[in-house]
Amino acid sequence: MIGALAANLGIATTKFIIGGITGSTVMISEGIHSLVDTGNSGLMMFGRWRSRRVADDEHPFGYGMELYFWSFVVAMVVFGGGGGLSIYQGVHAWSHPREPQSLWLSYLVIGVAAVFEGASLVVGLREFAIYRKELKYDGTLLESIQASKNPAIFLTVLEDTAALVGLAIAAAGIALRHATGRAELEAAASIAIGLVLMVEAAILAIECRGLITGESARPVVIAQLREAIARCAGPLQIGEIRTLQLGPEAILVILELKPSPMYGTPQLQPAIRTLIRALRAAMPAVRHVTFELTGTEPDPDPPPLSD
Repeated sequence: MIGALAANLGIATTKFIIGGITGSTVMISEGIHSLVDTGNSGLMMFGRWRSRRVADDEHPFGYGMELYFWSFVVAMVVFGGGGGLSIYQGVHAWSHPREPQSLWLSYLVIGVAAVFEGASLVVGLREFAIYRKELKYDGTLLESIQASKNPAIFLTVLEDTAALVGLAIAAAGIALRHATGRAELEAAASIAIGLVLMVEAAILAIECRGLITGESARPVVIAQLREAIARCAGPLQIGEIRTLQLGPEAILVILELKPSPMYGTPQLQPAIRTLIRALRAAMPAVRHVTFELTGTEPDPDPPPLSD
């Protein structure tokens, strides 16, 4: 992550310098794009660090959801800082065109940046494929992103894809201006780069919104929990199963428990402990298991029914 941050910062600096030398609007927009990616890497590193703190009195279930908050901040930075500034650059260049100089420098930087971004995308897709296989994701890449509970995993894929699309648009804009002499075409390319960034931000924001407001675990996870309950429930009568994603690798499980009059507390407590162990064995991300008693009068001195 630190290496990616340093690489993006170097690429951003190079793009800004070449944009200033050549007078290319799209190179400035691409510099903004890379600078935003640099900031995103830093924010995600900070979010990961914050999310790994241990639980305390203020956050008894841990800080895992902080990663979702900082991922949403990243989406806002991409939307406003990346997309908004790139569109502004394009609109300004449309009304105040500059004569381009030394276009070969722009082509050179775009080519080198495409090699680095392409290599990063290949690595990101490989890691995401492993992640999908481990967690049994089905469907398309976009569907897997929507189902994922870890924004840090798919953010790299989104960023690198948007970066390559942006570089292709930048190259097309410079080439069309060079061929036709119309500055509006390069300005339009800068606006298009801004729109690409806004689409990236929208995908990330929509996913993070659901995670921040409290998403359940994936259906395949709930199905695994049901199987474990069916095998190990013993005298426990389990009704509704509710889950809450507390972080990429942390799930809260709430089970509706319907005690049978045939069994007392001495029989239920060992069964509860056995069931909790079975649930965690079936899904290691299960960190907290809580039971809700239904269909019975409340016990004035109930035994502990959670982990």
